[in-house]
Amino acid sequence: MTAAVSKIGENLGPKEHLPERKVYTDSSSDDSETDANANATPVARAKTADASGNKSVVRTKRTVESLGERGRIPNSLYISVLIIILLQSCSGMYQVKTLQQWWASVTTSSRTIYNHFEYLKDLMNSIYMGDIRGTQEYVIAAVVTALVASLVGIFFWAPLRAGVWTGQRASRHKMHRYMGLLFLIQYTLAWVEFLTDYRGDGSQSFLTHSLAINGVVQAYSAYFSFKVLPKGVDAGYYSDKGVLSRDFIHENAFFQMMCLFGSVYYDSGRRELLRSTLPGKFVEILFIFFPYAIVRPFFPVTSFNKAATRQKNTRSSGLERFYEIGTTMIKIFYLWAKYFLGFHINFMVFLGIVKPQNQMFVHGLYLLNLGTVSLGVFLHTLRFKKILPAWFTFSVYLCQIYATFTALPYAIDVFGTHPKLCLVSLAGFLLNMTRSKKLHACWSVGTMLLLVLADIEW
Repeated sequence: MTAAVSKIGENLGPKEHLPERKVYTDSSSDDSETDANANATPVARAKTADASGNKSVVRTKRTVESLGERGRIPNSLYISVLIIILLQSCSGMYQVKTLQQWWASVTTSSRTIYNHFEYLKDLMNSIYMGDIRGTQEYVIAAVVTALVASLVGIFFWAPLRAGVWTGQRASRHKMHRYMGLLFLIQYTLAWVEFLTDYRGDGSQSFLTHSLAINGVVQAYSAYFSFKVLPKGVDAGYYSDKGVLSRDFIHENAFFQMMCLFGSVYYDSGRRELLRSTLPGKFVEILFIFFPYAIVRPFFPVTSFNKAATRQKNTRSSGLERFYEIGTTMIKIFYLWAKYFLGFHINFMVFLGIVKPQNQMFVHGLYLLNLGTVSLGVFLHTLRFKKILPAWFTFSVYLCQIYATFTALPYAIDVFGTHPKLCLVSLAGFLLNMTRSKKLHACWSVGTMLLLVLADIEW
């Protein structure tokens, strides 16, 4: 669900062919950039006849972009800044109390974590002192602790031990590294707050918006930090040896912007403020009905169909089948998620037909989505730097996106009670199969007219 259907690779329109690319080579780049250039630098080839005219000779010509050309500010950044200003100003965020709410969420969640450690300490002492409690309490504590410890080990301990945020490795791209660490901390606190202090009134703390802003900054800092990454519609994600394409890094910023919109729109109070102004209504219509028709063209598009095609041997022979199945699973999930967990949920919020008991479902899926957009890229970094095995990080990502199905009972209620709206979403889903941008745009306009003007009991 969520305002963003984060994806790793998507192709709304007609099939695209890999464009001729130019790569800037910088001898001062760090290990990730140097490896990227070594594995993925494209070349332009031309056939010419030799002196006798009998043979064709292949001459290789490398085209190079300057550092300045690779560092140009893309139009998407201007669009993103404009949208951020409109969202924040129209939803009443430019106030001192906004920061106070953020700090209150941070301190409350931190205190909750501390109290949980104290609880575990008391639980262990109860065993030592012979004051045995119920078996169920110990089992629940053990399962929760094991799950949390596993996630901490993957996302915090493994990169910390490898020097991602400390030592010589952390001397380059400091903003990107430490903003990434800040994202992980805020994401952890956001889940703690959601699970232990959910308000139930349709409102969210400022922590979710701060997290979304953090994600946008991360996306663009990656785009400007890693300039030597190859361009192309092959995302470079679906393999154990491939390098992320710069187009994929840039594309990720679009899904971060979708998350940013959700951080405002899924809060009932901020949503009403947004709707109370003309610019706010414009942003609402833009992201509810036309995110892929109007905003998406400012960002590049990667394709599932081009996965692992940029370079040969980007998948180990023993993992070829594993990545083929995994890529198909991701493709199926995101096609479903784009229309039913993205558009459909947004339509329900727009119409005001989300039941109070389903508000937690909406907010929970939103937090999951925030994670898939940013943590998926971080998992690739852990793989690329050989901190964790490739098959393992890819498996963690698959588990993360399919974790949405843990809320299936809520989903059945959400979709089953609004069959007409489901048909609208299904129509968009089927039209997406045609890969026609024009048909998708027509569906977007038609859906807007149905939801805004038609007198239908959804």
